[in-house]
Amino acid sequence: MVMETFPLLVFTTFAGLAAGAYAVDSLCGNGRSICRTHTENAPEAKPLRPWLFPLVCLVLLGLGLCGTLAHLGQPLRFVNGMANPGSMIAQEAYWSIAFGLVVVVDLALASFKGVSVRPVRWVGGLIAVGLMVVTGLAYYQSLGLPAWSGAATVPLFLVGDLALGAGLCALLNRSGLANSSLAAASVAAGVAFAATLCAFGLHLARIGVDATGLLVASGVLGPLVASIAVAAVRAGVLPARIGGVVVCLFTLVGVVLARVAFFAAGLM
Repeated sequence: MVMETFPLLVFTTFAGLAAGAYAVDSLCGNGRSICRTHTENAPEAKPLRPWLFPLVCLVLLGLGLCGTLAHLGQPLRFVNGMANPGSMIAQEAYWSIAFGLVVVVDLALASFKGVSVRPVRWVGGLIAVGLMVVTGLAYYQSLGLPAWSGAATVPLFLVGDLALGAGLCALLNRSGLANSSLAAASVAAGVAFAATLCAFGLHLARIGVDATGLLVASGVLGPLVASIAVAAVRAGVLPARIGGVVVCLFTLVGVVLARVAFFAAGLM
């Protein structure tokens, strides 16, 4: 089971991190964030390395696609899959390529201009949403696997990726959680993810599959801890930089646990 599903876990997690981050950034403007100089009385502010965000997302997407190649096993299978536009693996590939091209353009423009180009981020965010939805649909259409073909499958991937993306934005921007829109997006994604976990757990119970332990652990370590960290940052108890690390790390753990439960349930 581990060997069969690990490449799928790699793709959905790493590509989901990149896609979710672009979708969140398109709404919250992570690329426009600024950081003050260390001199307390210095009035000037400078952009927060605008090239870092697309570079990290490009690397994450590349790692995710390596998982897809490992899952297929042979390059010829990838070619055959691409030749059938109606297949979901081809759709995932098309959306991944389109998303990757936008990220490359974003990286080049950010490096050359020294600032993020917001329309490019918006386009990337739209394509990222398409990629996340297609990823969920690829499993939802597995009609022979009742655990995967429930109504909670697409939201499980979409909302999970958005939660991952909010965590990555908070990590890359040292003062990100001081941004009320990013903090709100992180908490909202966490609450929605917790609700999705409940829906998926009820679906599994209906078909006689028990993954309660993993799903509860996912909800506690993911949405709950991340939301507490956001609240601590907003209350001034926790520095924003440390809060970003906590939110990203625990959201990642929560989403990975949920997907381990998802893939394991499909193979029971």
